[in-house]
Amino acid sequence: MTRIFAFLTAIFIATTAHAQTYPERTDPGVNDFANIINSLTEARIATLLADIATQHDTEVAVVTLSSLRFYANDSTIEAYSTELFNQWGLGDDETNKGILLLVFRDDREVRIEVGSGYDGSINGQLDLVVSNDMLPHFRDADYSEGIEYGVDGLLSRVINAPATPAAPATPTPEGGESGGNTIYYVLGAIGAAIAGLFGLSRRNAAKFAAQPCTNCGKAGLEKTREVLREPSLKKDGAGETRITCPSCGHVDATPFTISKLKPKEPEVGGKSDGDGATGKW
Repeated sequence: MTRIFAFLTAIFIATTAHAQTYPERTDPGVNDFANIINSLTEARIATLLADIATQHDTEVAVVTLSSLRFYANDSTIEAYSTELFNQWGLGDDETNKGILLLVFRDDREVRIEVGSGYDGSINGQLDLVVSNDMLPHFRDADYSEGIEYGVDGLLSRVINAPATPAAPATPTPEGGESGGNTIYYVLGAIGAAIAGLFGLSRRNAAKFAAQPCTNCGKAGLEKTREVLREPSLKKDGAGETRITCPSCGHVDATPFTISKLKPKEPEVGGKSDGDGATGKW
């Protein structure tokens, strides 16, 4: 029995040696699994994160864990942060500008992981958030304040950072046409195209109205499209194109099919390629 128990234990250790586990997300903003944020500060952080999501269309998640060794073996905080970010799908798959702020309490490490929508130009700002806004408070064991200052720093330094001044416009060569005139030409061409399409539509309608009724021979036909059956996920819909003669009331109906609805694709979250900043205290 002792040998069997030892064998099973060895199998269990071998199969879990390289396993990684990820906590279930319990809150859109703050997931304080290490219990290091006091309740008042957590409420303020959650409100700020909600405002960031609404006003800046950026999803930021704060996560605190005890130690990396309980969640991943033979890994680093950088690798684990990337995997956790992608497991949770932070942000959206179009802009990929989600942000993960991860703290390992016992390892005394913090990581800010950003989505692939951010380029390398923000790396310096992320380093400042970690080194200037967070680590001084962490060194005093004030995790609540350090995380709150970190979120404030992300907002001011990264999410709501002042835009880079635009480069001055290239002077127009002497005797050449200005950019403003070029815009007028483009707008004029677009306007002419719209007017042409509108005129073509009116000509087609007039031509159709002049056709004689197949029953009485009089002109002035009217065309309508009627939906007889709405499409569903399983069945096509059906309708009719009706040509009506106002003079005699004769109707020529041509059926048409409305393609069945496509199932709504599940929402896909954002992803990270591993960019961010790390700090130790």
